[in-house]
Amino acid sequence: MEILRIPDSEKQVFDALVAAESMRSVKLVTLGPRGTSSEYIAESVAHSLGERSAFRIFLENTYELCLDALTDGQVDLALVAHAYPKINAFYMNPLLEPAIVFRGNTPEYGLATRRDFEYREELLSSETIVSHPAPVPLLKYHFGRPVHIATATSTSQAAREVADGRYNIAITNEKAMTEHNLTFVHTFSHIPMTWTVFSRKVNK
Repeated sequence: MEILRIPDSEKQVFDALVAAESMRSVKLVTLGPRGTSSEYIAESVAHSLGERSAFRIFLENTYELCLDALTDGQVDLALVAHAYPKINAFYMNPLLEPAIVFRGNTPEYGLATRRDFEYREELLSSETIVSHPAPVPLLKYHFGRPVHIATATSTSQAAREVADGRYNIAITNEKAMTEHNLTFVHTFSHIPMTWTVFSRKVNK
């Protein structure tokens, strides 16, 4: 499966951005903690666009904190998924601009539990499922039943909530599942998604 589809024109823009920061580390922030789809795509971008020893990935617990880090000059770039419902805050910020836009497939998503939890599908009617808001519609498309949802700030945070015993079932991705020693009891698929890398505007 091809993870990224970055047009050559977008790669050239990114090369120019990195070249402009070549005298110091290029800092890209995205949604954390470790195990998020955003981190996965950030790592894939760095790999796809060549070895960049000065390219560093930073993780924040919310996209709002990513926005603050970019506008405050703590980082050079911010990677944001288009499934983030408040992405308009990035587009409307007069200090920022979209640098590149591309398609990137997330890791596989699924329902994950602790390895000692005895899962049965009928438990979806009684258990509260913890999830980032974005992938919640997967439940409707795959099970077609109402469920109780608790909201997490990321798919990785959802996995952590289950690993810590606060909930028994999470919607999460394969990367976070492994990170928190969970197991999939039902798999959905990867999610084909588009992404924007934002930068600060350059005064001309």
